[in-house]
Amino acid sequence: MMAKAVILSTGDELITGRVVDTNSAYIADKLYGLGIEVIAVFKVGDTRERLLWALQHGVELGELVIGTGGLGPTTDDLTTEVVAEFLGRQLQMDEGVAEALRRRFTSRGVEMTPNNLKQALFPAGADIIPNPVGTAPGFRAATQDRKYLIWLSGVPREMEVMLEQSVLPWIAEQRKGTGAILASTFKIYGLTESKLGEILKPIPISDEVRLSYRAHFPDLSLRLTVRGGAEREKIFSELRARIQELIGSYIYAEGDETLEEIVGRLLLEKSWTLALAESCTGGYIGHRITRVPGSSAYFKTSAVTYSDDSKIRFLGVQSATLKQHGAVSRETALEMAEGVRRQAEADIGLSVTGIAGPTGGSPEKPVGTVWMALARDKESDARLFRFQGDRERVILFASQAALNWLRTSLLAGQNSSDGG
Repeated sequence: MMAKAVILSTGDELITGRVVDTNSAYIADKLYGLGIEVIAVFKVGDTRERLLWALQHGVELGELVIGTGGLGPTTDDLTTEVVAEFLGRQLQMDEGVAEALRRRFTSRGVEMTPNNLKQALFPAGADIIPNPVGTAPGFRAATQDRKYLIWLSGVPREMEVMLEQSVLPWIAEQRKGTGAILASTFKIYGLTESKLGEILKPIPISDEVRLSYRAHFPDLSLRLTVRGGAEREKIFSELRARIQELIGSYIYAEGDETLEEIVGRLLLEKSWTLALAESCTGGYIGHRITRVPGSSAYFKTSAVTYSDDSKIRFLGVQSATLKQHGAVSRETALEMAEGVRRQAEADIGLSVTGIAGPTGGSPEKPVGTVWMALARDKESDARLFRFQGDRERVILFASQAALNWLRTSLLAGQNSSDGG
């Protein structure tokens, strides 16, 4: 029935700690949504014995083994030949894949070395999984007792495309009529994991109903899952509504949408434009805004004014303001937001100024002190935040807080006729 899976990640770089295995988490999340339980995740180095051990244990535990890595042209890429050995099959050259490799190198004006043809070898009888964004295709093969081995590229971007376009649709087709899991993920701002758990105590938990918490800095996510498929839809809907009732004010998204995507959508809906003035965040908010496709429709500029002189020169902050109140102050944040809005001729100006650390703090303004301001045509406001953690965490926290404040401000003004 293909209800249990094992994930197998290969590569010496994974077990030495030089590379973090993000592939396993991504695959597990996608499988869970299809009603497949991940029994185990194995990480093994690039040796024949370890790969054979992992394959043997994988098929003993699950009906499906999904592996990543080891499909390249170098000598440490052993996966395909070891899988063929495990299945008791010969390796065969796929001429279609070989020709595609030759064309790919020719189109780039690069000579293809003979070892690249290793990527066109597959266990006999395997189905090839295309790799639209890389050179090494994957493959799917069945064992004698009808368990499946699926192998994908270890490069995260390539793996994700291969999984989404080829593997997940195939799995969904195999599982038709088996009763998938009903699931919904809520993204939350403003609660700790422990506080969230306390608030959600009224939600009944059982073998069929689960709440999963994931603190993935700076995000906190809650996933509701209900087993049983269509016949449980009423229970799922009721629980989903109850969660929204309990923590609705803290939920900023349901699904995979990011804060920057939500902000962009709201700006587009209102036909407003945004300009940023960043100090302690060093342009990170602007980076988050601009990684959303189409952000040029609403984003005008980000001025990284780190020094006092740049705040004066580019934003029009008064030197007297900086002298009297300091760079990290309500007054300076307001003048930064108003200045960048004015200079960019934007509808909204957002500023951030603070002390990211590890030095620069004082008893009055400790490390983690951050002032933010929002400026509109007829109103401006500033808020003080205090964040804990090292420099990177303060920057990430500040960017999250700034985007969330912008989101709530845009939502609060949805019914306003004031165009800014």
